[in-house]
Amino acid sequence: MKRILPIFLLFATVAFAQFPWSGKAPQEIEQAALLPDCVLDESPSNWRPVLQKIFQPLVKDCKTAREAALTIAANMTQATGVYYSRERRHPLMNPLEALAEKKVSCTGQSILLVCALRSIGIPARAVGIGTWGHIRGNHTWCEVWCDGGWNMLEFNEKEFNTPWVMEYVGLINPQISFQRIYAVSPQSKDAFFPAVWNPWSHIAAEDVTERYLELSRRWYEKAGLPPHTQRILIDVLPRTDAPRLIILENEQGEELAQAPLPTTREDMRRSATLNLPRKGQFYLRIQGSKQRLPISPTPTPVQNIILDTAPDNKN
Repeated sequence: MKRILPIFLLFATVAFAQFPWSGKAPQEIEQAALLPDCVLDESPSNWRPVLQKIFQPLVKDCKTAREAALTIAANMTQATGVYYSRERRHPLMNPLEALAEKKVSCTGQSILLVCALRSIGIPARAVGIGTWGHIRGNHTWCEVWCDGGWNMLEFNEKEFNTPWVMEYVGLINPQISFQRIYAVSPQSKDAFFPAVWNPWSHIAAEDVTERYLELSRRWYEKAGLPPHTQRILIDVLPRTDAPRLIILENEQGEELAQAPLPTTREDMRRSATLNLPRKGQFYLRIQGSKQRLPISPTPTPVQNIILDTAPDNKN
């Protein structure tokens, strides 16, 4: 049976005909995740010609939607100059505002990435969680349609299923509604996107929590957390612009492992990750400092640690 396209979808298909992946997604996916000009409830803007001019040269040699999506995601800051910052003017920016401001939230990053993908004919949508299970704070990311399904992708990442997000998903409690995960879906009538910036927002969404829990379970299996270790997530406040390492040492001061600490330009939910043996006394030390913080394993699979290095101003 011949595929009959509505007139607005026909125009979009003609516009994207130059890409090898054009028209490969189901019609309902294109209508929901390729044609819309807004990703969430940001202000409308004429971003398509601007973003296509930026990203079309990047994917000129790509043969598949997967290859093109990963190429774009890995080069977002390099191509646009836009980066994550808590100094952004507003958490919700449309693509043109993001290009002008440069500093955006994870939501601003996700909107820009979704629109970048849509600009070269790849269906994409926003996904989000109201708060993580082990620390307070929301997060928004992107899903791209390729290889016959939805794939989790983030700003500046080179592969699907960002490890730190997969790890955090494994710590949520799906019985708590605000810890469930939702993907924007205009056809849905059963749920709304967790738009924490606007409590009155009603962005239609579908609950994708179970799919992400399964992705997380696979990630933990692949990561192979050894049975006699505990994963520790470490952040240091205040963060610095310059990269630093957090170092794990034993009682004798011997270095056991190290990991890069998140900087001011990284998402506030990102942490340094290390594996802590379950037996013995250990210490954490910031690169360049002689001060050592004692740390002991706890019974839980993951331990979240926040080091406060701000000077004590109390009299």
